[in-house]
Amino acid sequence: MSARLEIVHQAPKAQARHAPALLFVHGAYCGAWCWQPHFIPWFAARGYDCYAFSFEGHAGSAGHEYLAASSINDFRRNLDRVIDGLPSTPVVIAHSMGGFVLQQTLVERALPGAVFLASVPPTGMAAPGLRLMAGAPNLFVKLNLFQRGHYGPDLDELRALLFSADAPDEALEPVIHHCQPESERAVMDMTLVNPLGIGQPQATPALVLGGADDRLIAPDDVVATARFLNTSAEILPGFGHMMMLDTRWEHCAERILAWLETRFKHA
Repeated sequence: MSARLEIVHQAPKAQARHAPALLFVHGAYCGAWCWQPHFIPWFAARGYDCYAFSFEGHAGSAGHEYLAASSINDFRRNLDRVIDGLPSTPVVIAHSMGGFVLQQTLVERALPGAVFLASVPPTGMAAPGLRLMAGAPNLFVKLNLFQRGHYGPDLDELRALLFSADAPDEALEPVIHHCQPESERAVMDMTLVNPLGIGQPQATPALVLGGADDRLIAPDDVVATARFLNTSAEILPGFGHMMMLDTRWEHCAERILAWLETRFKHA
């Protein structure tokens, strides 16, 4: 039996575009809530039909009691189910772990378009994790303590790990209030990736963005994701990992909008 999934929908506030809807996919420790302060209302105001959902065991979705055992494949099935339940196939915009899940989906099916924000690369989190452990061991330890339910990050530590240095406290508050431990199984799935088992994606127009100041997903990781998708990477200056909530979030949204308008220029 499939878990009940939280789905957020905001219809276009402006004249609706003749373009696919946008489906926003969150990353680890998050839920659909991360898209609601900025991206969903911003794109809806520009004529896009906007959806977001929470993976099982996250935010308002069912399945919290077995979250630790939920796999990346489970999350891929969640994404497929939401895509198939929409009126038409959307452009999917995915962040971090959500980008890794989207990569698995693209191996099985093509989409009208895909946008990756600070995505976990196809080779997984082993290299980014080692980089964080070597470069910021205190943050690495705190992240693992949080994962095991023994620690709640304070604002300064959260800013150092996930945001740009000038992010105001109010930008961090949604994460402080809503973040949760992640599936241990999913974390392992992203860490122990067999390079021989990485499938080739279906041809899908893709935009791959990363943050120059991201402590988790470095520019080299973003380039690896772009290479996997047969496109080029764009590294946005002044961005940490939480690109949809960070200080300059609107610059990221504007870049996505420009790409959408080029892709669907007759819409």
